Amino acid sequence: MKRLNMQRKHSKRLGKKGYWSGYKRGQEQGNRLGQASFGKVFEGVSIIIPSCNQLQQLRACIHRIEENTSHPHEIIVVDCGSTDGTSTYLLRKSIAVRYALLKKDVQMIGSLNQGLMMAKGTTIVVLDQNSMVTPGWLDRLLACLYSDPRIGVVGPVTNGPFKEQQIEVPYMNENGARQFAMTYNMPNPDAWRETESLAGFCLLLRRETLEKTGYWDEGCHSTQEAHADWLLRVRLLGIRMAIAGDAFIHYEERDRDTVYAFPQTTEKSGSMEESSRNRSFFVQKWGDADKLFHNLKFSTAETDGQISTGKETHVSAASFYPIGAVVQGPSGAVFRLEPGRRRYLHGVSAAGGENVRPVRVSQLDLLVLPLVGKPEATVSGSIDAPVAEPPEEPIPVLAAPDLENMSMLPTLNIPAQRKRWIEVLYAEGGQLYQIGNGWKRPFLTLYAAMSWRAEDYRIQFLSPGDLSALVEKQPIIAPPVLHGHL
Repeated sequence: MKRLNMQRKHSKRLGKKGYWSGYKRGQEQGNRLGQASFGKVFEGVSIIIPSCNQLQQLRACIHRIEENTSHPHEIIVVDCGSTDGTSTYLLRKSIAVRYALLKKDVQMIGSLNQGLMMAKGTTIVVLDQNSMVTPGWLDRLLACLYSDPRIGVVGPVTNGPFKEQQIEVPYMNENGARQFAMTYNMPNPDAWRETESLAGFCLLLRRETLEKTGYWDEGCHSTQEAHADWLLRVRLLGIRMAIAGDAFIHYEERDRDTVYAFPQTTEKSGSMEESSRNRSFFVQKWGDADKLFHNLKFSTAETDGQISTGKETHVSAASFYPIGAVVQGPSGAVFRLEPGRRRYLHGVSAAGGENVRPVRVSQLDLLVLPLVGKPEATVSGSIDAPVAEPPEEPIPVLAAPDLENMSMLPTLNIPAQRKRWIEVLYAEGGQLYQIGNGWKRPFLTLYAAMSWRAEDYRIQFLSPGDLSALVEKQPIIAPPVLHGHL
């Protein structure tokens, strides 16, 4: 009996060893296959559903997709720390659903970005798990999206409380939604209309729109604010948005607080204090958005060409980043931004030998800009030992008006003093610019100037007359804050 027990224990140890050995081999093989397929897309739609402790809604949402979607598609669920059995459900659905299980401290915006990174479709749907799709929903949305190459984002109509997208429905609950949609979701191009805002419960976008606009900003305080921020970048690039009035999706109103809506489209999401905090950050980053679009003196279709020398232009969110800024991608490689392209660097420094800190940007921002200068060695991303940059490389030249009524600090020789001076400049209603050969570009807000670490660069002082003589080009906006490897 003793020998039998020893044999059983030995077999159990071997079984565990074999299991973990196989697990490791499977993980290594999965990593290799994932790397080999990275960047490959398929002619279909990636449907991304961020999730957190709403198993019942998630299950119903996926069921409706499977029931009502004939177009080639993949379903991607990104869950951030659910404790209601979501992980077990996703494991059982692993053949039909791709998924990622994130830690509890990952915000919903971060889980959405993770899903966007995983997406392989030529078009992408961002879908709230409270949205119940209906027969013909995707065909109608795609028809609207592809009706005009200038349209980059499309949303449906719904029974939910989303102003422009809300319609009256004859049914009382979700049971009647399918029957209603079967007669409503009929091809009707006359029902398509352009809009300047879309609620985030269901967004269909081209892959190119995502690549040009970038990821959602994880510095935002809510998903509502992050959607507003992203759609503002869409508008800034001149990409059009539309409502497909012949595509109806039922929305379950039982949990409005989780809906990804444009801030101005719902009055009942969150407390007044939270709404005020969200709006405060939005204004801090963008200023007066309506005034921004009203006062723009440039054509969004020619953003790069305004500073470039006739070379091929690549209009994207990176077109609104400062020329010559030092940036760092998720791999740790360091680049300098040039008009319509990026240059690989072996180290970082600014004028006068001062060190500058690279600003973290996404892989999307980098990939949309062609690379100049083939890397000769791997860059760790450390900025402790910068290497002098060749003098022919462009560097940001910053300028500000010499205001008589503004108290000047004794010196602006160190970053801390320049940072304080920039804060005073904006507090006094002043403006910091990047200047070039006959042009100037304003940092849109103090937040934008600080995001690009303007204090790391020397600042010139120009008279108001000299500044006004420069042609104003596109403003400089802040890059999205990213917490993941994106």
